[in-house]
Amino acid sequence: MRLFLIVVSLLFISCNKNKGPKEVFVDGLEQMIPDQLYVMHSMIYAKGKPWTTSNIFVIKGTGDSVWIFGSGYGDFNQPCEDVCNDNNYYLGMEFSGTGPAAADVKPIDSIITQVFKLHKDSVILQFVVPHYHNDHINSEFIDAFFTTFNYPLKSGEHIWIHVNDSIGALCNEPCCGTEPCPDKKNKYYGVPYLPEWKTEYKNMFVAMGKADDVCNTVIKSFCSEMGQWKITKAVSTKDKGHTDGTINLQNENLKMEISGTKSKIQCDIPENWKRVSVHGNITSQ
Repeated sequence: MRLFLIVVSLLFISCNKNKGPKEVFVDGLEQMIPDQLYVMHSMIYAKGKPWTTSNIFVIKGTGDSVWIFGSGYGDFNQPCEDVCNDNNYYLGMEFSGTGPAAADVKPIDSIITQVFKLHKDSVILQFVVPHYHNDHINSEFIDAFFTTFNYPLKSGEHIWIHVNDSIGALCNEPCCGTEPCPDKKNKYYGVPYLPEWKTEYKNMFVAMGKADDVCNTVIKSFCSEMGQWKITKAVSTKDKGHTDGTINLQNENLKMEISGTKSKIQCDIPENWKRVSVHGNITSQ
């Protein structure tokens, strides 16, 4: 029985004094499809109360490949002043997380090695970036695999990102050095910059797609026992999308889309499909 590996989730209630409970959030690791698909919920708190989760999806590919969609909140637990935490820089001092990144990676490591039965020396990690905000791509999450959990860094391992979001994800500056910052109207609000990307991780990035890709354009695909996964373009900002490089994962066999944003405006999917969000609970969509 692998229950301690498969579901280490807790329920948290976000409350409002006037409106009552808003949502019960699942925290920790959750099984979606046994031995094939899992989600790690990385929690963030506002004034000590659960605010939402950033979801990290772990997909068993073919052979030794593992596909990871999302990165969580990184090294973020206690609020940190003096611009030493990019989460607090963008969001303010009332926010905190469960961090560090290793806390998110530990259950994922258990899934890879004890459920998928893959060896660290041979597994090929493939990271896919939902969009360029630091709660979905950050260097500390990537680094935790190779330093804390001792995965050897291999030439075939990549960080896949849409070309439109690649500059923002890699610029290593608050708002990529543009002003005003922090300001939600700034195109580069929320991009990661602390800690800076190490050269070996920057070299893992592979830009996908074209600048003018439209909704549901297939920009890459990969195989799994659950069928083919297609990486598709999401809504562009000119159509009120989240970022110009936001991407989704679609699986026709499962009739499922894992959306790279919780934006109210999404690309169309078939009526009988399930849409799962990169934020919050996977059963509430």
